[in-house]
Amino acid sequence: MANNNATSEKVVTKYDRKMQKRKEEERKEAKRRYITKWVCIAVLACIILGSGTATGIKLNSIYKDYIEVDNDKISQIEFDFYYGIAKTKSLNTTLYGSMTYGDYYSSYMGYKTSQSDKSQEYSTDYTWYDFFANSAVSTIKETKALLEDADANGFTYDNEDADYDEFIGKLKDAANEADTSYSDYLKQMFGKRATEKRVKEFLKDYLKSTAYQEKLTETLAASDSEVSAYYEDNKDTYDKFEYRMFKVKAESSDSSDMANAKETANSFASGVSSELDFINQCRKFAEAGDDTYADDAASLVTETKKSNIEEACADWIASSDRKEGDLTVIEDDDNTCFYIVYYISRSYDGSDDDAIKSTLLNQKYSEYIKKYTDEYSVNVKKRFSYK
Repeated sequence: MANNNATSEKVVTKYDRKMQKRKEEERKEAKRRYITKWVCIAVLACIILGSGTATGIKLNSIYKDYIEVDNDKISQIEFDFYYGIAKTKSLNTTLYGSMTYGDYYSSYMGYKTSQSDKSQEYSTDYTWYDFFANSAVSTIKETKALLEDADANGFTYDNEDADYDEFIGKLKDAANEADTSYSDYLKQMFGKRATEKRVKEFLKDYLKSTAYQEKLTETLAASDSEVSAYYEDNKDTYDKFEYRMFKVKAESSDSSDMANAKETANSFASGVSSELDFINQCRKFAEAGDDTYADDAASLVTETKKSNIEEACADWIASSDRKEGDLTVIEDDDNTCFYIVYYISRSYDGSDDDAIKSTLLNQKYSEYIKKYTDEYSVNVKKRFSYK
């Protein structure tokens, strides 16, 4: 039996040991892969959960809570709507003559409507997005204030549907003129998530606030007596002046050259005792070959406001002490020259009454509405720089 047992025992060869080692390694590899599989699944689950949380936060900001004004949650869709309103208003507001603020921003501040506002620097650490976003916050605050005051005063918005339809009609007309679809135009105006359905509520609020603002401004309009009183307090701003002027330019800023120019100016003034004398002195002291003053009106300045008078001369000319025939010599170090000025008159024709009414209305409106807006808290949640 012993021999049989001995002969029946399997002899473990080198090949057997190699195969056994390989199987052991395969079992270890299978176990490693199993563990790795579930680790990867766990990590993926974390990533998915993390993405879900981030997406949830993003969706929350888009649809519910981008910023807060007066503790009211403002979604990004709503904020973008007011951003579009504020930006459009800013770019199209007249600055001077036919120049709009948009023209000024483009020509003098380098703003480009073709580029992203966030990519363009307005100033150090302040982008154009920050700039227009601040305007949007102000618009939101003003809209909220107007709606609050409207409700407090029982304002009824009878033209809501008609105004809404008219506004939408204008948007569609503008889209046609821009050769773009209505849906794309809404996105260009009010943000990439804008649709008519999404912005309808905000647009109706804005239109109601605008309607109430029109009613409010009628109530706050300045009276004639208020206009008159304001003019009397600010005559120098609105009056127009008439005077004659001759300039003696120094050869340089050196004291000796300035002294020579002053002597010439004083010599000019010493020969003036009337307006006719001033006219003649202009011809006498004009540089050789300069026939500018052959025209009697060459030295005459008329219908000019203080803001347009040479800075060195403005205070003297606009002084309440001035009377016709007053004469003076004024030194202007910045421009290395002397002015001989002959005062004639000041007047006001009432042409700025409407401007005064507008100024007074803006002041009264601002004071009225700030009782609300000054109390509104703002939390921009670091979405942009808020000033």
